[in-house]
Amino acid sequence: MAVDGPAHRLAGRAVEVARSRGELSLLPRALELRAVAEYWLGRHEAAAETAREGVRAARATGQHVCAQVHLGILAVLAAVRADRDAALARIAEIGDGAAPGSRPDAYARWALGVLDLIDGRYADAVARLSALARTGTGRGQVLVQVMATPYLVEAAAHDGGRPATALAVFDHWASSTASPSRRALAARCRALLAPRGGPEAEREFHAALRLHPADTDRFERARTELLFGRELRRRRRPRDARAHLHRAREAFTLLGATVWADRAGEELRAAGESVGPVRHGPEQLLTGQQLHIARLVAEGATNREIATRMCLSTRTVDHHLRNVFHRLGVRSRTELARLFA
Repeated sequence: MAVDGPAHRLAGRAVEVARSRGELSLLPRALELRAVAEYWLGRHEAAAETAREGVRAARATGQHVCAQVHLGILAVLAAVRADRDAALARIAEIGDGAAPGSRPDAYARWALGVLDLIDGRYADAVARLSALARTGTGRGQVLVQVMATPYLVEAAAHDGGRPATALAVFDHWASSTASPSRRALAARCRALLAPRGGPEAEREFHAALRLHPADTDRFERARTELLFGRELRRRRRPRDARAHLHRAREAFTLLGATVWADRAGEELRAAGESVGPVRHGPEQLLTGQQLHIARLVAEGATNREIATRMCLSTRTVDHHLRNVFHRLGVRSRTELARLFA
């Protein structure tokens, strides 16, 4: 957290100054910086709330592109947590108006690349993510591609590629920022690209797990545990694999990352362990966006108020709420409020 904590505090200060001085045209950019810092701190829900506020602030001041940027951040946050519906909905909101090569376009492509990776379309993921920028030329959205590099490397490792230049840039960036989270991701990338069966991969995975901050990096740490466990299982070391996979599954379950918890369960079964279904509460049964809507309803907000707060149409809120009722087996807003109470 050597750089991300201070960056978050500075961005938060910029937000406060813009508000207090009434400089609302500066607010969307300050909120973007805060959302990115929260992403790196592993505070996905906070980052999403900041980005939603960014959409509202940008639209209120007529900054169409800034609103698209925040929608792109929301798409990435949803995709990373495997919330396909929410990610595609945000990309649809960006629409065709985003200029090719712009930041909104790059965020949307990053989100689609993550969804490709999750669905096993590794070549498509590599093509999308490697096209975000031309590393070394300064063309394209270089910073967005650097941020997306861990997903590019993961897809390339499946597809037999080696994005050496992209990894070198990310590695240099991680080292120069002295961020344990980024250095952990760099080590994980090196582990994924190491020769299969050799000692290098295991060494780098262990380095990544040592570097992940336990208090702020729970999601990415769980992803590293999952990838390490999968690697050990494929190397016919199921007993060693199961310890990592159990930790991954438990962390994902607590974080409400249902798809990832299920992936860890699948790996555990492949490692020879009988795994029962995860006991799903609202946090596990609902997507991130559905959960946010459900909580607002439980607090007494109307659909119109929720639509305004989340930068959605009332029709979209109605659609999500019907799905919430179905998934949770409730029939009224009163029952929903009682469930969350």
